[in-house]
Amino acid sequence: MKKLLKYISIEFIPPFFMGLIAFIVFVSLELLYQLSEIIVRNNVGFSKLLILIWYHLPYFISMGIPVGVLFGIFWVISKLSSANEIIALQTLGIPMKKLIIPFMTISLLLSFFTFALFDTIVPQSNYKAKEAIARYVYQRPEAQIEENQFVDVGDGRYLFVKQIDRESGVLYDVLLYEVKKDYTAVFNAQQAQKGSNGWYMKNGRMFRTNKDGFLDLDITFDQLELDIQEDVEEFLNFSKSANEMTSKELKEKITTFSKLGLDVSGLIVSYQSKFANSLAPFVICILGTALSLFLNLTSKSWSVITTFVLVIIYQGSGAWLSALGKAHIINPTISVWIPNIIFGIIGAFLFLMLDSRVSYKLLEPLKRVFSIILFIFIGSSFFSAPVNITSEDFYLKDDLLFLEGNVFVEYEGSTIKADSAQGELNEDGTIKAATFYGNITYLYEDISIQASEITVNFKEDSAVFLNSYTIQKYKAEKEVDVRIWSQSMQKPMHANTIETNQTKLTTCEDCITYYFSARKVDIFPGYFLIARDVVLSFFGVPVLYLPFYFQSLSENEEEPMSLTFGYDNNEFSLLTEINYKFENGSKVHLSYNTANDLATQETDKEVTLKYGVPFLYGSLYLFTGLNSPNTYDNNLGIMYQFFEDNKASEIAKLEFKVEPVTEEKSLSLNIPKLKTNLGDLKNIRSHIYWNPTGFDDILFLNVESQAFQKKYGRSLISLSKLKFNSHSYGDIFDLSMPEIWKTKENKIDISGKYNFYETFAKMYGNFDYAYTIVATETTKNRLTTKNTFSYKDTLYEIDKNNFDLKFNMEDTIRFNYYNDFIPGETYSSGKLLFNYSLKPGIDINLGVFQIGHSLEYVKVLENSLTPSATDELNYNDYVGYSFSIFEKNFTNSARLSRSFDLTNTENFPDLQKLDLQTQTNINLLNTKNTLQTKTEFDITDLNTVQPDTTSVKLTNVIGPLTHRSEFDYHHQEENKIDYIENRENLRYNRNRLQLDYNLYINEKTFAKMVPELLTYFLIYHDGNKIYGDFDMKEEYTLYDLDINFLEKNSNYSFGVNTTYRISDYLKTGFRINNRDKSEFAKINFNYDIEDQNLNFTEFEIQKKIVCWTLNIQSKFSLLPQFDLTSFRISFFINYIPDKNISYGDDGFEFGLM
Repeated sequence: MKKLLKYISIEFIPPFFMGLIAFIVFVSLELLYQLSEIIVRNNVGFSKLLILIWYHLPYFISMGIPVGVLFGIFWVISKLSSANEIIALQTLGIPMKKLIIPFMTISLLLSFFTFALFDTIVPQSNYKAKEAIARYVYQRPEAQIEENQFVDVGDGRYLFVKQIDRESGVLYDVLLYEVKKDYTAVFNAQQAQKGSNGWYMKNGRMFRTNKDGFLDLDITFDQLELDIQEDVEEFLNFSKSANEMTSKELKEKITTFSKLGLDVSGLIVSYQSKFANSLAPFVICILGTALSLFLNLTSKSWSVITTFVLVIIYQGSGAWLSALGKAHIINPTISVWIPNIIFGIIGAFLFLMLDSRVSYKLLEPLKRVFSIILFIFIGSSFFSAPVNITSEDFYLKDDLLFLEGNVFVEYEGSTIKADSAQGELNEDGTIKAATFYGNITYLYEDISIQASEITVNFKEDSAVFLNSYTIQKYKAEKEVDVRIWSQSMQKPMHANTIETNQTKLTTCEDCITYYFSARKVDIFPGYFLIARDVVLSFFGVPVLYLPFYFQSLSENEEEPMSLTFGYDNNEFSLLTEINYKFENGSKVHLSYNTANDLATQETDKEVTLKYGVPFLYGSLYLFTGLNSPNTYDNNLGIMYQFFEDNKASEIAKLEFKVEPVTEEKSLSLNIPKLKTNLGDLKNIRSHIYWNPTGFDDILFLNVESQAFQKKYGRSLISLSKLKFNSHSYGDIFDLSMPEIWKTKENKIDISGKYNFYETFAKMYGNFDYAYTIVATETTKNRLTTKNTFSYKDTLYEIDKNNFDLKFNMEDTIRFNYYNDFIPGETYSSGKLLFNYSLKPGIDINLGVFQIGHSLEYVKVLENSLTPSATDELNYNDYVGYSFSIFEKNFTNSARLSRSFDLTNTENFPDLQKLDLQTQTNINLLNTKNTLQTKTEFDITDLNTVQPDTTSVKLTNVIGPLTHRSEFDYHHQEENKIDYIENRENLRYNRNRLQLDYNLYINEKTFAKMVPELLTYFLIYHDGNKIYGDFDMKEEYTLYDLDINFLEKNSNYSFGVNTTYRISDYLKTGFRINNRDKSEFAKINFNYDIEDQNLNFTEFEIQKKIVCWTLNIQSKFSLLPQFDLTSFRISFFINYIPDKNISYGDDGFEFGLM
């Protein structure tokens, strides 16, 4: 074994260094390529590039060792195999499994060497490399500043900078964590900047918590010195990234940052990568040795190729999985180990298979299939276009190629799957045509075709299908499958069109009740199909012949052609519409409508023609409309239609139209909706109507908007209403355009609001502006605005044991302004309210007791808007308590609040308000009871202060039953309680019963005491659901019932709603419908009890009959006599109501074409 180890080692060393050097050269060139633009721009010298590569060399070596190991293994074993030395070793009694031992020994030693590099030299060299890039390439005296990273600045402090201005040297959003044994301090500053004596933080705040996590100190500062052991530049500009730290340093970072609650997934991935990458040579050795011995590679070129492929897979998957670990998509601890685990398992499996019978049984089929695939791929280079073919077996006979077993072909975006195939070859070996047999499936984009036989002509790029079947999708109310069978089908391989012969098509799925038989069908998938010589058959019986049949296959495109026949009141009508879209994107629409009165033989004709071509962001159309014999409505014009493909906005139009007979002309613009980043603009319109005598009407511009706003975090500025309208004013037929412009009317209406929030302050308000001007006279010009600014903060707080003291300050400024900027109006002189309020306060909690005092001073600086508002000086206080006993099963709280007016010198202090609030909670015997009261006192006479009104709310929860009552108790009135609002709520699992009623306790009869009962119920039973409302109102003379039933696993739901007024009327409705509303029945009738009239206000039934839908609509009366008000019956293809036959009040209509 020693001789074998020595021999393998001598053979291994040269190719190992070949692979290692090749990798180093490759990654060095890649590094220089990435920096090439900056290197040339900054004139970096060659010597500096050598220094840059020198510092990167340890990292390149550590990453290249696995590459050298893999290349050395493949090179040595291929050499041994080609020289039959492996067979000689086996003859000497050395099995292949022992041949792996020298390679594993060498790779294990290299793994230890790799770890030593990763944990000692590589971190330092990477740090030096970063310095070199910054100094020599980017030509900065210091390395790049690391943003959004914590930096250990010593003495238990960690510095974080979010953004750096490299021009001015200002640091923004600075955080400094100071972690000590007894406390933790956090410094947060808006910015930090270097001064004459060091670095200073500005406009910041400092928080300090004790060892128990409670806040000890909270102060703000304008400027504070950034006091750390080393210079800030040293830590920021030369801070270490994860690749520049040893494993010990990374471990310390992970421990420290985890205590701070920071995301350390990136550090964990880097820490584990040092060990996983160090083990890579050993893992690669296991896989490479076992794979090369298993496949018995003898070619050195294959050694190079295999090495290249495995290295890409190994290192590429490692980088990808590391990124997933850093993003917490997978566990960061194991993410970098997954490639080692997978490659190790595969290598161990192949190693165990060596020298076994299983390996030979597994290897021979793999080699056979591999050779077939290789032959086909090499042969594909001779085709007119790339053809990829795989099969289980093949053989050649003369100029024929036979493929058997799971044949799979890819050609110009098309895919063919078949059981077998036969290909015809040209004299030069290229394939001429191929025929596929048995269980064939053809795929191209969204097309799927099944056939019994397919012949593909590769020279002409076409395919012929025999006995084919395909499904085309039509998106109407619901996506509908159009099934197509044909005896033969032709399709170009590179085009998305299909031509079929002797075809049948239907939308029926199982029981086919109807189908269209056509001599020829042209299919344009995703657009439409056109069938010729069509026969419509019901249950196999031909009933109708159509020369053409058109069916759209797109939800966006119009029907290519439609014919609609109608008959009503002795008048026959025919509407023909043709829509066609050319390959260049141009469109044509032709509509011809003729109506013939059979009694008078008069015929009315209407023709509309529209042709459009793509232009800029839409389509440019030429259109005309002709009428006969009435020619007054004839017109022609040009129209530009845009926003056609923009789903966020509606289609807009710019149109010029002329009516030749009346000589009326119009130019108009209409943009229904325009979506912007700030909101939607609506009804953007403009038009001009004129004739030879002059102008009829001019709308210069109309623009409207709602919710036009911009947000900044919680803050926003919003225009709830924005409208601008400029139009001609009065009669303008005898005015010129300049005169119309001078006399026009302009209107502007703007309404909005704003809210700005900061930590302790907020500013909010609203504004309205209305402006109207006619010619040069302003008829309206009003501005109203209300604005409030408030600031509220706790200036100082003491919180020790059961004592809590808070000093609060609240400042408020109000500014309201109304002004009419024209004389003679309500606010022509301008009205203003401007006041300022200051409200200091103190809140004290001592055990269960609470005391609070506040003084509110309101100074009215100016007031012409509401003269009654004057200066105020108010004193407010409260006293209360709150406690709980018996493990919080009994809680009680109360608070007495007072408010005094200190400006009343005659009655000082003047008590303005006195109220008492209480709340009691009792949890007893699995019940929860809550009583809340608020009492307002009558303080008219301070000598006889007494309660005025008490609002009471009582809530009781007893198991599944919840009761709630609310009422007002008037202490000084004879009837203390007017009524009590009650709600009973019973819940059991998912079932629910709710009853609402008001109890008028002063009434005598039950009907007046409880004049109405409102009930809601929800019941589940065996998966069935019943829900609805039952209300009894107006002293039980009016009953409302709404009940719905959903059966378990049923596609249908049933509902009834009825309203009954005693001795007056009965209104009832029934409804039943399935889940997608394609089948339903709706019946509503009114019965007048006094007049005995029964009217069916709605009667509609829609039912699917296999693949057709029957719809019946009617309105009629039964009493006192039958009277049919309206009736209509229609029959259409499921989910395609445009394909219909209908008859009703409007006559007969045939729209199947």
